[in-house]
Amino acid sequence: MRALEPFVQEKIVTLGGRIILARESANLTDKQLARTLGVMIKTVRNWETDRAEPRGNKLATLSGVLGVSLDWLVSGKSEPKGNGSDIEETRALKVKLDRLLTLHEQTSALIFDLQSDLRKLQNRIDRHDLDA
Repeated sequence: MRALEPFVQEKIVTLGGRIILARESANLTDKQLARTLGVMIKTVRNWETDRAEPRGNKLATLSGVLGVSLDWLVSGKSEPKGNGSDIEETRALKVKLDRLLTLHEQTSALIFDLQSDLRKLQNRIDRHDLDA
């Protein structure tokens, strides 16, 4: 690992510090990371402040999303970055996931609108049947 500024070296002493460093290097906010991992933002903040630790399956996912080795994330040993192709592949997958999440939100909104329109139409039909 290249020489780091003293304040950065202090930051990576803990798991939480390494999560922050890797997240910032990946240009992600804590909210984006939480969304990508499917956890609450409070959970990510607890990890980053060393109030809690991610479970094993989340650690593995976290290392992949952040483009760092699991060994570095857990222990601070070895290089913080994976090889370039892994990082690029991770970023490409993140772009796809973000797009899918956006499409999911749009689809959910359309489903809600359709359900609402269908209820309104059914109410008109029911009222018409009662009048007839």
